[in-house]
Amino acid sequence: MTNVDRVVVVVFDGLRPDMIETTMPNLFGFSGDALWFTEARSVFPSMTRVATTSFATGHWPMTHGIVNNAFHIPELVQGTALNTASFDHLSRLKAREPVVTCSSLGHVLAAAGKRMKSVHCGSAGAAYLVNHDVAALGHDTFSIHGEAATQTPEAVRRAVSTYGPLPPKEVPQLAPLAYANRVFVNSVLTKDVPDVALLWLAEPDTTWHHYGLGSPEARSVMRAADHVFGDVLDAASQLPGRTAVIAMSDHGQITTTSQTDITATMQADGLPASHLPGPEHKIALTRGSMGELRSLDGDPGLCAAACDWLMNRADIGLIFARDDLVESLPGTLPQSLVMHGHTRDPEIYFLMRASDEPDKWGLPGQCAFIAEAELGGGIHGGLNRYELATTLLVQPPDGRRGTDASPVGLVDIAPTIARLLGIPMSAAGVPLPLFEPRAAPHEIEVTRASHAGYSQELRRNLIDGRAYIDHGNRLT
Repeated sequence: MTNVDRVVVVVFDGLRPDMIETTMPNLFGFSGDALWFTEARSVFPSMTRVATTSFATGHWPMTHGIVNNAFHIPELVQGTALNTASFDHLSRLKAREPVVTCSSLGHVLAAAGKRMKSVHCGSAGAAYLVNHDVAALGHDTFSIHGEAATQTPEAVRRAVSTYGPLPPKEVPQLAPLAYANRVFVNSVLTKDVPDVALLWLAEPDTTWHHYGLGSPEARSVMRAADHVFGDVLDAASQLPGRTAVIAMSDHGQITTTSQTDITATMQADGLPASHLPGPEHKIALTRGSMGELRSLDGDPGLCAAACDWLMNRADIGLIFARDDLVESLPGTLPQSLVMHGHTRDPEIYFLMRASDEPDKWGLPGQCAFIAEAELGGGIHGGLNRYELATTLLVQPPDGRRGTDASPVGLVDIAPTIARLLGIPMSAAGVPLPLFEPRAAPHEIEVTRASHAGYSQELRRNLIDGRAYIDHGNRLT
């Protein structure tokens, strides 16, 4: 393998690979001259900031410590969960301890004298986590949310001085897509192009959440994102030397079908739980298509009661317990199976029940959820196969083309970028097989747990001593 001069990465937040062909001609055309990893998978929870950090570090949540989009640290943030979308919350965490508890691709690049520039349309927290020590490393991250939403505000000032005021925050995010396109193509993919150039588009994820996966708004924003990708390909093709291009997503989405106010329901059944915990509450929870249950006083009896309550509800899906609690909480699966085990993890993760049934647009994948989303819109976070399926296409100058069905994941992308640039990187992930297919066959591991009429199953793909989550279901 000959090293490349640079790697250009374009992330389509939330993009399901089964929706590319009919709506995104530039991306689908690119797939014909790239290697498409058809079995690429996200992480658990299949949330943006967990996925971002896994991509950026090459490690699972058990190592990097971003264990959910929001998780409770009551001694740091009281009365609510620490929100990883919030620049302020991450800054508070950084003042106490490392936000990300391992090194990232940014560190590896800086140690080799190489540069990374990012143009980010997602939340301030996601922009932070894509290169979490960006300022100290001398790299740049531009955030569409402005100077206060990035550790390198000078990147925003430069863009505004050249391209004018930042666009309004709208859904669909057509103006932000166009603005980010100008910044990335005209200010990053230039003669002084960095070794790694990253463009993170917050679409189609944002529009899918609000309008649904098959809506006219969804199709329009997918076309707009695809137009941006076409411009990036044109600009990348004119750069001198050898350029590798990666097109990817961080997770998929499915459609919400029912809603539960889990805080009110648990309290009505006598459990002192809240997503906004006060002195009277003993369990802190989070909401979405999945959530955490965290004991605030260490009462093991409350954990057991909460597990029984979850298992007796038809709208609850899988339940994972901290590994040291699994024996005392029959029917749960250990968190280590989904690559958790960090000190920040709660006692229990639970998922709302999902299925592969088609939604009103005929797209497979439906899920119950816990508030904080629009009914009928898109959701992600759980272990449904359409939440976990990610887009991953790689085009190195002299690499393989076609499709590869071997198990791969987000943790493999940073080591792949490093390898393409001729830099070693120690990570849980490994470089993708861009030049020779993997010789080792993969195996399917099925783990089940049951208790008193409740039964669940998790499927993982095993290859070369590594495991990748495939999907999980509640059985009964």
